[in-house]
Amino acid sequence: MIDCKISFPKPLTHLLHIELRFHINNQSSLDLILPAWRPGRYELAPFVENIQGFTVLDSKSNSLKWRKTKPNIWTVQTENTQELVVRYQYYANRMDAGNSVLNDQMIYINFINCVFFTKKHQNDSINLKVDIPINYRSSCSLTKTDSEGYLANNHQHLVDSPILASPDLKLLSYSVDDYYFAIVLLGDCPLTENELITDFKKFSESQIAAMGGFPTNQYDFLIHSLDYPHYHGVEHQNSTVLVLGPNDKPNRRAYYEKLMGVASHELFHTWNVTRIRPKEMSPYQFEEETMTATGFVTEGFTTYYGDLFLKQSGVFDQQDYFKELNTLFNRHFENFGRHESSLVQSSENLWVDGYKNLFPSKKVSIYVKGALCALILDLKIRKNTSNECALIDVVKKLYQNHTYEKGGYTKKQVEEIIIEIGGPDISALISSLYKTTEELDSYLSEALSYVGCELKPKTHPDIINSKLGIKLNGIVIVEIAPKSHTEDYLSVGDEILKINNEIFSDAEISLVENNKFQIKRGPRTLDVMVPRGDQTYYDSYEILLMKEASDTQRENLSLWLGNN
Repeated sequence: MIDCKISFPKPLTHLLHIELRFHINNQSSLDLILPAWRPGRYELAPFVENIQGFTVLDSKSNSLKWRKTKPNIWTVQTENTQELVVRYQYYANRMDAGNSVLNDQMIYINFINCVFFTKKHQNDSINLKVDIPINYRSSCSLTKTDSEGYLANNHQHLVDSPILASPDLKLLSYSVDDYYFAIVLLGDCPLTENELITDFKKFSESQIAAMGGFPTNQYDFLIHSLDYPHYHGVEHQNSTVLVLGPNDKPNRRAYYEKLMGVASHELFHTWNVTRIRPKEMSPYQFEEETMTATGFVTEGFTTYYGDLFLKQSGVFDQQDYFKELNTLFNRHFENFGRHESSLVQSSENLWVDGYKNLFPSKKVSIYVKGALCALILDLKIRKNTSNECALIDVVKKLYQNHTYEKGGYTKKQVEEIIIEIGGPDISALISSLYKTTEELDSYLSEALSYVGCELKPKTHPDIINSKLGIKLNGIVIVEIAPKSHTEDYLSVGDEILKINNEIFSDAEISLVENNKFQIKRGPRTLDVMVPRGDQTYYDSYEILLMKEASDTQRENLSLWLGNN
């Protein structure tokens, strides 16, 4: 058993004081590995930069020699040593769902950030002691052993079980069948307790009914409710951490929609990715990048079903759900990276491209395009099987046969299951959706017509975006539509000071045939004439009900969305 002790002698320094004890057998050296990434975020993470005061001792408190052999690996000389004592501090002061925060009001530890593991000990159980103040309430999915003690089966179990503690935690609960759910809330919330419990229970019931059960007896929603803008969620096997704001009353509706959206999304991850998992991540290998081609399953399927279950459960009405689809359409069709990379390529390149916006655009989102492709597949399977089957049956089959404990799944196995359930003619569609850069509009139109809906073309409402192909952050150009006429006149990084002699930030923008831009480009201030052009850029679509949908189409719509 590994012993792990965490204390907080000076919370305002934001330093977690951590001690680890490993039992070893006179081997010459041992690699102490700090995870290089975390589940739910498929890019390298700089956890190592927060380590300080690192020391290693033997059982007699003698210092042992060590050296860094990789950025996240400390190699310790361990001859004639039976026990290793590792002491260090971790700077925990970054508020989001995937990191850790310590201050005078709260303790939030995502153990993947800060607890070393070794290949030799990674399957050993861990006796965890956390020095939580007596007046704090806490939530953690690990088995509690005493007032400050927890037991983790192994390192992967530990890092999948974050802890949140504060004197100000609010604990709500509800049950679905024999499964217990806790809503653990820190911070002011504009929603009533009854709203939270009622609507969380609705989408939980819907997901459990669709999947035929739930993988764990207890599940916790750990919610950081903030007074400033934020939106993030991270999945774990028996819990999720949700961070969002602002939580003021004027933003109440937006807060509600974001909370329900991220909570439903993360709950579906309880099956999809925390248990159903790509072969390359079964189990997770935290010491280095793990490339996978199937982000369209892990995040695409989850994004689609996270929203759809809100509609099917009655948390969202049809208008709310169509609003979510329109947001996905905008994000996808305004992204010129859709012409550069397929979904599979973007999934494989995620470790390189990360989650930031790139210019020139060269990738698609495994969340956004992944969700739209899931929608197309779902409706195609429903059509091919006369609504006897749906994409959820693919997820259930994956859960039955391809959890990480059973070795996970390959891209080929996912394709085979989709074809098995949806019919052989779906094979070409799979290839087009996931392996090519073909436009999705025709596939979406065909799929949506089955449920009496259509796509209506929509011009971008911002004239600068639409007529000039420019995207801005304030007055700074951050993107110019590839192959647009504006590429000949303006550059990413230019600051727009005036348009047609009107100060840009204050102007009611109207464009003429030729427009005088005053811009700042580096140290220079320039006047540039930019023609308006005839083409429009960043066009998108919105979903509408067909005015003359047939009774069959309306019935298909009802079966898809769960309409009564």
